[in-house]
Amino acid sequence: MAEEIKETEIKQEQPETPAEKTYSEADYNALKTQLDEANNTIQGFRDMDIDGIQKSADDWKKKYEALEQAQKERDYSDKLDKFVASQNMKNEIYASHLKGLLKDAGLKFDKDGSLIGGADIVRKLKTSCPDAFADDKPKPEFTASTSGNTAKTPDDDAVRRIMGLK
Repeated sequence: MAEEIKETEIKQEQPETPAEKTYSEADYNALKTQLDEANNTIQGFRDMDIDGIQKSADDWKKKYEALEQAQKERDYSDKLDKFVASQNMKNEIYASHLKGLLKDAGLKFDKDGSLIGGADIVRKLKTSCPDAFADDKPKPEFTASTSGNTAKTPDDDAVRRIMGLK
């Protein structure tokens, strides 16, 4: 029994070592390359200027908001131009004046594209400056001579023949 104890003591004293893994030179170089790439990536993250990136992002956000505001203003101006053009103004000076009045009033367009309150401003301008608008009804044209028609038409010839005048 003493021999059995000695064998188990010997086995317990010697820890089992796993078999060492060996790599080929190609495997070793591939692992080394991966390790170098990982270290470079980590160093790149450490070297990043987080504050600079944040500032750049804020600058781009401000530029985007400014462009978005400019686009809204341009769309509003285009809609005002369309509204003013539909009012049949006599000339560009009156049209610009009307557009200025509408802008100063700060009127908005509804979902259908109608200018809310625009008709009131146009009505006020028509009463204060009626010459600004072209007439809706065309003026009658007068001719210099009122003598009868001297041109003969086929109907005139037929009527004259029936009456025996020709």
